[in-house]
Amino acid sequence: MRRANAQPVVGVTAAETRAGSALGVALAILVAASAGAQSALPNSREAHALVDRAFQNLYADDYVQGLWLKTRARGGREMSRRLQIVRKQSERPGKALVRFLEPYAVRHTAILVLENDGASDDQYVYLPAAERTMHLSAAQRADSFFGTDLAYEDLEPKYAADYEVTAVGQEHFAELPCFVLEIRPLPHFDSSYEHMRTCLEPERAIMLWTDFHRRGRLWKRLEIDPEEVRPVQERFIPFRMTMSTPRQRSETLVLTDSYELRPAIPEKIFSVFNLEAGDAKRDRARAAGEGESGQPDVAAGPPE
Repeated sequence: MRRANAQPVVGVTAAETRAGSALGVALAILVAASAGAQSALPNSREAHALVDRAFQNLYADDYVQGLWLKTRARGGREMSRRLQIVRKQSERPGKALVRFLEPYAVRHTAILVLENDGASDDQYVYLPAAERTMHLSAAQRADSFFGTDLAYEDLEPKYAADYEVTAVGQEHFAELPCFVLEIRPLPHFDSSYEHMRTCLEPERAIMLWTDFHRRGRLWKRLEIDPEEVRPVQERFIPFRMTMSTPRQRSETLVLTDSYELRPAIPEKIFSVFNLEAGDAKRDRARAAGEGESGQPDVAAGPPE
């Protein structure tokens, strides 16, 4: 969900401009720490800038992503899902199209996410077996995404302008120093999470872990494997992360096997008609410019 006073994401050039100032702050803090000084917590403006960089790492560009979702409850069998995400965030409002590729039982199932300013984002789910498209209600954003530990809300891009950010401490995760930040949705932004707490590595603006709180308690935790964070042009993209739900004793491993920056993805991909009648191969071709020359910046690796 987006509100009218959210700051727009206008593409890589503007993102780089904003990131430069925040990066300078982060590097200054790291230099002080390496000299043996006790690094101070970032103030509200600096903490907000770090979160802005972290969200831009994940959501600020146009890209095509291939990934696996591997979900396992305690003592149960692993459930694997392979997906393709086409996301357009270089212009507002943002859009995303998610298609299931495997297994056969859910193949061609698809989800269309259309941002709205001043109202809930529209999410449409196409169920090929029923030949039916459903429009999700705002309340369904909190529902499990096809039996995984992710929620439909987790598919939506995030903007720092929708949150209040406060630094509350410092610690290490996987031997990396990070600032512990409290992230709370502002009154104008409707989220199913009451607040989030994250451990953010300042150098690359990577949220090493994030706790999601709902109904007054810890609801879920997302952990990123720092060794599987890869540079893609100016971004740092996590290729391996785990979302766990403690109360259910379940977890979902999210493995990216391909990530391609695709500037100027055409609008026609993001329609209800294409949701129902299109397919993943055609979406990739359109995102690549339908046969135009030029190779994308690709980082890839097989899922483990």
